Amino acid sequence: MTRTIKIRALVYHVILPIQLCILLTSCGLFDKELKQDEHIEVFRHQLSRVEDSLSIPVERLKAFKTIIQLIEDDKDLITLRKKNMLLIDANNYISNEYVHIKNYTKALEYSNVSIRLDSTNAKSYFNRGCIYQTMDKDSLSMLDYARAIKIDDNYADAYYNRGIIYEKSARYEEALADYNKAVKQQPPYLADIYNNRGNIYLALKDSSKALSDYGKVLDLDTTNINAYSNRAGLYIKQKELDKALDDCNKGLSIDSSFVRLYRQRANIYELKKNYEKALNDYERVLSLDYNDKSNIHDAIRRLRPLVKKNRY
Repeated sequence: MTRTIKIRALVYHVILPIQLCILLTSCGLFDKELKQDEHIEVFRHQLSRVEDSLSIPVERLKAFKTIIQLIEDDKDLITLRKKNMLLIDANNYISNEYVHIKNYTKALEYSNVSIRLDSTNAKSYFNRGCIYQTMDKDSLSMLDYARAIKIDDNYADAYYNRGIIYEKSARYEEALADYNKAVKQQPPYLADIYNNRGNIYLALKDSSKALSDYGKVLDLDTTNINAYSNRAGLYIKQKELDKALDDCNKGLSIDSSFVRLYRQRANIYELKKNYEKALNDYERVLSLDYNDKSNIHDAIRRLRPLVKKNRY
């Protein structure tokens, strides 16, 4: 009986107070984490609102920098990882703002801050890669895209941008591999990837796959001018003139100032021996200030006598 009383006393005087203390501490910690998450949401809202509420770049930069200072001074941000993630986002906003005003040195400076805050953040390497790509420093850009992909091997944006560099360098097989990986992630700009991949298939002389991809672009986006032009160009090569003409007409109904489509349609009309319509389209090209004017003038000089001959 005495032993039972002692155990009860131990529970009452020692164990219960400890449990109560743990419970109160847990509740206090929970409250602090809840308060921290509320602050994080407020800061994220402030960051997203800057672009919508301020139209002058200098004012936006000042606002972003003020928010960064507030984040750094906020004592309620108790989790270093969460605080750093917030600071990374804020620094990326500033970096992007400097890109918009073409101050790439400052853009890189703030991008580097993000990387120092967390060297395992794929987005920070991707953002810096984008800056290098904008500066035409493709080799540095490729290094950062590779780092981003090493951290996140499902990073569609990094595959897509690296594919563009490979395509520009005529490294078509590598570009194709990257576009294929980007397609698997089904990003919102899937139509752009299909269009680029169609160009790669065309460069690799795989016309059927190129046509398929241009078709996929137009299935996703019926207003994609580049896809109409690209497919029309392929149809012209295959002597499918009616299909090519249809694509040109559809594209021009969307954008009546798209020079390449006028030139393609002029070529189609000339091949179909409709010289008057071909002449009209070449003249339209000139009116839109096409860069290669010498060739257009040659075409006009060539067609005028044929138009006169057909009239009489």
